[in-house]
Amino acid sequence: MTLHIPQAVRRIFAAAAVAVLATTPVTLRAQPGDVPPGGPGLPPLPTRPPLSERLPKGAAMGSVDIMELRRRLGELDRLLLLGSAARAEAMLEDLAQHSALERELVPRRIRLEQLRGDHAAAVELCRQAVAAEPRNGGLWRELATSLLALDKPDSARLALDRFLVFSPNTRSSGIVAVDMLRGASRPLAALAVIDSLRGVLREPHFMGIERAAVLLAVDRQEEAADESHAELAAGPYNLALVRTSLLEGAYRTGKSGRFLARLQTLAAQPGGSSAVLVLAADLEVVEGRAGAALALAAPLVTRPEGAALLLQNAVVLLRERNQDLPEVAKSVEAQATIDYLLPLLDRLMVEGGAPSLRVRAADVLAETCELALTRGLLGPDPRAAVVRFDDLLGRVRAANPGSEYLYSSRIRLAAYRRDVLHEAAEAARGLERLATDMNLPTEGLALVRLTLGECYLAAGDTARGRQVLTSLGRDPEFRQAGGNAHYHLARLDLAEGNYATARDRFAVIAMDNPAAPYANDALDLGLALAEELENPGGGPTIMQWYAAAVYADLTAQPTVRLQALERFVAEASARLDPAEPQHLLERGRWEFAHALVAADRRADALAQLDELVARHPGGRFPAAALQLKGQLLTEDGQFDLARDAWQRLLSQYPGFLFNDDVRDDLRRLPH
Repeated sequence: MTLHIPQAVRRIFAAAAVAVLATTPVTLRAQPGDVPPGGPGLPPLPTRPPLSERLPKGAAMGSVDIMELRRRLGELDRLLLLGSAARAEAMLEDLAQHSALERELVPRRIRLEQLRGDHAAAVELCRQAVAAEPRNGGLWRELATSLLALDKPDSARLALDRFLVFSPNTRSSGIVAVDMLRGASRPLAALAVIDSLRGVLREPHFMGIERAAVLLAVDRQEEAADESHAELAAGPYNLALVRTSLLEGAYRTGKSGRFLARLQTLAAQPGGSSAVLVLAADLEVVEGRAGAALALAAPLVTRPEGAALLLQNAVVLLRERNQDLPEVAKSVEAQATIDYLLPLLDRLMVEGGAPSLRVRAADVLAETCELALTRGLLGPDPRAAVVRFDDLLGRVRAANPGSEYLYSSRIRLAAYRRDVLHEAAEAARGLERLATDMNLPTEGLALVRLTLGECYLAAGDTARGRQVLTSLGRDPEFRQAGGNAHYHLARLDLAEGNYATARDRFAVIAMDNPAAPYANDALDLGLALAEELENPGGGPTIMQWYAAAVYADLTAQPTVRLQALERFVAEASARLDPAEPQHLLERGRWEFAHALVAADRRADALAQLDELVARHPGGRFPAAALQLKGQLLTEDGQFDLARDAWQRLLSQYPGFLFNDDVRDDLRRLPH
């Protein structure tokens, strides 16, 4: 028989029960076996008083703003995350005095001690905390962290065991434990944890990527290769993860030959993974052996899954080279990467399976050409490489005329021939053909016309250069490229003796687009010309020597430009009044110093920089001259003199725009 209780009666009984519970004290009695011991030698924590006794005197429970305390705890966590130990300590002490959240402050106190580097104090706090809360996995984790920092691996391993036992998620806690041990340079302990977790979780491939890296770290190279092969056989698209883990971990160039040989043996077996071949090819590139890498990857080009893996990996390699630091941008590995990618992508563009894959391979090939031209990674014979690049880009145009990088690579190729190989006329002819390409994007046309005009000037054909640049400057659709064209035209006017026209054109350029990269130079040159035209002791006589240097610069004659600048500085120094500000002479000294650095006459360049600072202390370039002087002295290993130059710059020119960079350079100087 079921008794039916009306809803109104239920509400009355519920309200009465709540009232009774609110007025009756609750006492919890610990039962034997409820809480496991926290470990040998851990002193018990004192009994925590009731919450009402922990509140400030006279404070009622309702007067404590719990939400505000939570907000401040979050702020404390952010301070600890950002490493602000002093502010975190002040906030922590404030919360300890005025809140009822002491228990939640315990892990924060531990993290604060770890942040300070006082791991002994952190260990003491952790031991006291786990004595009170032995089932708190987070406390055991922090204890293990500090024990590892104190180089106590056995105790840390015991703490990690408790962390794994009490963690609600064994998988994620195992990953954390392995990362901690690897970060503490304990690869054998990390390997033991992985192997034990594989048995617990019944997953034979658990953390295979990490296990391969750990095996390689302990020089068990063949086993590391087996683990890598098993991981890639199960998931070939984990290739980038496996490669990154190995290269950022224990792989050592020139010392991992057994690992690489085992990989190649496994890949050659009937059940070998294509991804393993790609990984082996990548490692050959790291060793600087582009030919061996290409031989490994070549059989995969005609396989659909292999071609996709090769293309994906090529994109990864290219992105890595794009992000290289200056000191590795021209390394052996960087050159080997280009030497490997160019023929590989060429084959993928022709022999790759799906049409979409071939189109994408053509785009990546054009991007690779542009990177090689930008970094100067053209191998031992740059002239032969330029001819080869021209042929490759022609093949890219046939396969993918709408490639994003095709036309920028063509422009880069022309600039390389003009500036490095000094083949301005040949570069201009290539750009003439490119300008008639109907597939050329509109924005690319402006860059082609600008580079073509520059090539004409570099070849000495100033008439055609002026014609092309004038046409571009008059086109309202290409304002940015047109501004560059007008800047070149103004310099050409100056070089040809049209000083008033050059002055006016420089002024218009500077006002039209003050944010452009050429605006500051245009303004400076325009002001210097205006001042010199009004200078009774200078005028056209002085400017003609500077104009000769500008003409040599426009026509790509560095030796002639150096000679012209040297004559200008000598003649102007002898003829002009040193009591008056001579801005054109100051600029000439600045350009002369740079030309001397380019000619590897560093001692003369340093002397010219000193002369600039001494003769023009209130001018536009002395601060930059001191900065350049410090850089040159640093490169020559004269660190004390470099420090003196930069300290003088900071004290004498506190408003210099790049003083923050100078301070960074000072901090990096060896003591």
